[in-house]
Amino acid sequence: MRSCILSIGSELLEGSVVDTNSAFIANTLSHYGTAPDMIRIVKDNREEIVSLFKSLSKEFDVILTTGGLGPTFDDITAECLAAACGVEVTLNEKAYKHMKERLEKAGVLIRKEHEHQSWLPISCSLYHNEKGTALGFGMHLNRADIICMPGVPAEMKTMFINYVLPVLKEKFSLKEIIYKDLHFLSIPESDIDSVIRSLKISSDTECIINAGSGKVVVKLRGYKYQEIDSISQVLASSFKEHYLGDNNTDEAKLIIDLLRERNKTISFAESCTGGLLSEYITNISGASDVFMGSVVSYDNAVKQHVLKVPEKILKEHGAVSAECAACMAKGVKDLMQTDYSVSITGIAGPLGATDTKPVGLVYIGTASKNGVSVSKNVFNGDRQQVRMRSAKKALFYLLNTIKEN
Repeated sequence: MRSCILSIGSELLEGSVVDTNSAFIANTLSHYGTAPDMIRIVKDNREEIVSLFKSLSKEFDVILTTGGLGPTFDDITAECLAAACGVEVTLNEKAYKHMKERLEKAGVLIRKEHEHQSWLPISCSLYHNEKGTALGFGMHLNRADIICMPGVPAEMKTMFINYVLPVLKEKFSLKEIIYKDLHFLSIPESDIDSVIRSLKISSDTECIINAGSGKVVVKLRGYKYQEIDSISQVLASSFKEHYLGDNNTDEAKLIIDLLRERNKTISFAESCTGGLLSEYITNISGASDVFMGSVVSYDNAVKQHVLKVPEKILKEHGAVSAECAACMAKGVKDLMQTDYSVSITGIAGPLGATDTKPVGLVYIGTASKNGVSVSKNVFNGDRQQVRMRSAKKALFYLLNTIKEN
């Protein structure tokens, strides 16, 4: 199925409105193995839209449009489609009844101008609008089915999924592709690549590895459920200590969901990350159910007086040490009275390094009812990358600690 998406509206070209409709349609069609061949934005110009309908209908099987279905003077999609097909527009009784009922229910006084969006091409097919007043409509021209939908995203998405897509699936025998994304944290992509190569995956299944931000995502695409499921099981078991789950992109949400399920709480003590770990957690709605708070102990005085890190530890081992990280984790856990806590202390750079403590050296401590454990890490990258990787690795350690308890 060769398809084209036309987003109609001058506001899209001037940048005052972002075209999210095309991305939604394209993403949905891609799940059926038929990504659109063209996406184009066109202004509210009668001659240009009519010309595009005539020319593109000779090239594509399907033309999907969004926008221009409303009651105002610049909503001209129906008129343009009618002109391209060589037919007149007429008041569509079904479309008018739908609009009238929606407006009356909303308490809107119906004016003569409202009729405008019910003037549709003669003999057009209709597509129900569950969330708005304008019905979608379609005509066949040359080789193409041209289907026009509203520009309001909520209306368009519902109409496309519930009414347009079923028509396309039946006519073009579209079969949904199985999509599975496996998420791994804190593991080299080369390790995963080595296992994937040994599996000898068939050409029917596409396997993509994406790495970034301390995470590796293995994307599996295909029609063979058994093969995709088998690959998933092998990878999950081979790297179970690093496996976050499938089709889940946020380890922070996993942590929050687990803690909420178990009625447990967390707290953080951050130094070099400066609150970044807390930001990752509080970006998730519902974090307040489990996250009590954090101490950004950037200065040693805060470590000593708020988190109760002994002065002897700071003098003998320094702030960037396993001993300090352990005390920070215990200190914030006691201070906040939480079930779990995490501490981070390190050298983000570019300054602060010594012969024995390089830039990127970070100690991460986790505390639970079973005690405190500390891991030593050396992260590559600039200051921001070291901070980000430290916070991501801390989430990984916290997740494993929660699972083990």
